[in-house]
Amino acid sequence: MDSFPTYSRVFVSQHNSLPFRVNLLSMKQKSVISLLFLMLLMSCSEEINIDPNNFLIGIWTYAEYQDGALIFNRNSEFIDDRCYEFKIDGTLTSRQISGWCATPPVSYANYPGTWTILNDTLVLVNTDYWGGDMTYTLAIESVDSRILRTRVIYEP
Repeated sequence: MDSFPTYSRVFVSQHNSLPFRVNLLSMKQKSVISLLFLMLLMSCSEEINIDPNNFLIGIWTYAEYQDGALIFNRNSEFIDDRCYEFKIDGTLTSRQISGWCATPPVSYANYPGTWTILNDTLVLVNTDYWGGDMTYTLAIESVDSRILRTRVIYEP
């Protein structure tokens, strides 16, 4: 029978192949590695800048329709659904359906526009869309750093 060199913590696999050395990390080393990995993950995530003077500024992506209101979540980028980007200079980008047919599957396009605050709860929106341009009012029910809850008011 062949003899193997003596190592600390040497194991032989079930198939009697060559021995391999198992390096056991100390708890301190595991903690340091975990901390470095967590820091790497956090540095790769996209940061969303929020204007504390106007929570409406930023990108909002459609989440759901609830009790007659449209619910949007703050995001760092547009998704393939209805979205708004309200910019500090009064311009906006509106992501809407790109054609007249709303039967799935639908495609979306970004349209330029403007927005104006009318009062504490009403925002006038003028934006292009596939059929020309439209003007409507967003009645803001609530807005915070994460969620925008609004109703759309179309006036003739």
